[in-house]
Amino acid sequence: MSEVKLVRARIEDGKTDRLRSWFKELEERESEVIETLQHERVYTETAFTLSSDDTAYLYVYMEAENLEKAVEAGDKEEYKIDEEHHEMLRDSLTGDWETLETIGHFTNPSLR
Repeated sequence: MSEVKLVRARIEDGKTDRLRSWFKELEERESEVIETLQHERVYTETAFTLSSDDTAYLYVYMEAENLEKAVEAGDKEEYKIDEEHHEMLRDSLTGDWETLETIGHFTNPSLR
């Protein structure tokens, strides 16, 4: 069974549009993104934003065979796009990542 995680971090004031632009660029560079997902053995990675009371958050959902190994592989920055992504996050986010508690995760095995 796969492992999942949903984390969030606060977006620095005025940086939300910059993050949106970056994720749009990632869509345009899909082949590079897929290469890194394959290297990390990540099935799914999805980003969301939420603004509440003048505070914006970036949420990231990941699904992988082994999340710890996936994060370790990504942190090695073996691909230029990983370096760029981490630099963008360092420049756009403030504070620590918070992990939301997973209380249920189900997949349809006939679609895997």
